[in-house]
Amino acid sequence: MQDAKVTAKKKKIPLLRRMLSAYGRSLEITKAGWLFILLTLAVGFAAINSGANLLHVLFGCQIGLIIASGMLSENMVRRAEVRRKVASPLHAEGRGALIVELRNASPRGDMISVSVEDDDRFDSPDHTEPVFSVAVRGGATATLHTSVTMTHRGLHPLPKAVVATRFPFGLFVKRLDLQVRERVLVYPRIHPVDVQELRQAYSGEGEALGSRARAGEFFGLAEYRDGQELRRIHWPATARLGKAVVQEFEARGEGELVLSLLPGRGGDPSFEAAVEEVASQAVALLDEGRVATGLRYGDELVIEPGTGPAHERRVLEFLALVGLDPDPNSNADSADDAKPGAEERAA
Repeated sequence: MQDAKVTAKKKKIPLLRRMLSAYGRSLEITKAGWLFILLTLAVGFAAINSGANLLHVLFGCQIGLIIASGMLSENMVRRAEVRRKVASPLHAEGRGALIVELRNASPRGDMISVSVEDDDRFDSPDHTEPVFSVAVRGGATATLHTSVTMTHRGLHPLPKAVVATRFPFGLFVKRLDLQVRERVLVYPRIHPVDVQELRQAYSGEGEALGSRARAGEFFGLAEYRDGQELRRIHWPATARLGKAVVQEFEARGEGELVLSLLPGRGGDPSFEAAVEEVASQAVALLDEGRVATGLRYGDELVIEPGTGPAHERRVLEFLALVGLDPDPNSNADSADDAKPGAEERAA
């Protein structure tokens, strides 16, 4: 298991390509481009030595095509606006749905032969599948569907990406960097779990399959614990006793089960394996829907037992970040932006 914090490392790229990169743009010469440039140089050399007017005209046309290619490709990437949006929960080492909205910011003229793809100048384990649009009308938006794979759990930016085009002649690849990279929350990896074996393993523990739940017949009062729902507080008894107490109920069905996770540090292989195991157990139990499932981290009950998709999301969000160092460069509201649905935009 690698460290949970992932950073993109810059690849070694050819000197010529580095020289042709500036202002967030990069230019790469294709094989066809190199052949055309060599042919242009050959025609120019022949024109100088022979003095033939026809060769001079041909050489001028070839130079004009190279210049036109650069101007047209720049026009395509400059008018592109990209917005990337995660459309499904992301789990480590799993593929998640990604929606790419490609907008033609210019009201006049089509945007032709444009793709959105990972920046190949950076070596990162996270990646997205490229998407391609043949044409986008002026002022219109094309919605493209692809997938993204994130390697580790936690709060991470989407992979570095560019808008690229080979328009019009395929001689060069013009790329424009996407400057803004919104963060997304990546849940732990999930593997199959036998629910029956899991419930049998916990059945001998006093707190695992208890007789108290959040609904049913009244069971009694208990002291309030951090993480419990405020609506369960019994206010008359709280006022009488001078401390917060909550109502307990007889369990319906099979009661509740509290999973346990020992404290650890993100990136440690044993801790990451434990997080993955607890996440897999929680998802298996909550998908079955027969047992209210909670989570204890060390000695603290961090998530009250519950059921349903919203409760599963709360459990996974906690497990996605537990034990990881906060990123000092992230914004205060990064956690909200990072939930499934976070977007990336670049003009």
